[in-house]
Amino acid sequence: MDKIILTDVDGVLLDWETAFEEYAEARGYAFNENKRIVYSMGAQLGITHEEAHKLISGFNHSEEFGRIAPYRDSIEYVKRFKDEGWKFIAITTAGEHPDTWPLRRKNLDEVFGPDAIDELYVLPLNGDKGVELAKYRDSGLFWLEDKPSNAVLGYQYGLKPLLMSTFHNRTYDGSVKRVNTWEEIYRIINDTVS
Repeated sequence: MDKIILTDVDGVLLDWETAFEEYAEARGYAFNENKRIVYSMGAQLGITHEEAHKLISGFNHSEEFGRIAPYRDSIEYVKRFKDEGWKFIAITTAGEHPDTWPLRRKNLDEVFGPDAIDELYVLPLNGDKGVELAKYRDSGLFWLEDKPSNAVLGYQYGLKPLLMSTFHNRTYDGSVKRVNTWEEIYRIINDTVS
């Protein structure tokens, strides 16, 4: 197996939800705690899909977007993987604004180091990750995600998806193996390749 890990960014490498929550609340929005278990930010905020899309889009090319904190124990284990010769390919649907890719790249480089994320693909907001996953069809590579439908998509391309547990996916009860930490991811991948 090639030493390549395919990974989402938000909710896997970076704590997008916390940063977005601060951004939204600073603009007068309030989250409905009873709706935290759904993926839709519109539902969580009690606003229309269009308004939520506009708010997310604005955040995803803001100064704050370039300063998102690492997710859980990601720094330690990304470093371990890199020390063992692994390559990371990040696939994210953060949007097509001209500032989004450079902000995301800068953020990842500052959090994990300039050589940690080998390739970065920033797709349209709510875009189809299959566009990039198809390049790795039937490779058996690991695919790390926090959105259940994107994790399941990995099966269609012959990948091994792992679902990072988050508040919004806690009701998912499908076939993708759930993980809570990067330590678990590290153990699973090393048990598979050793």
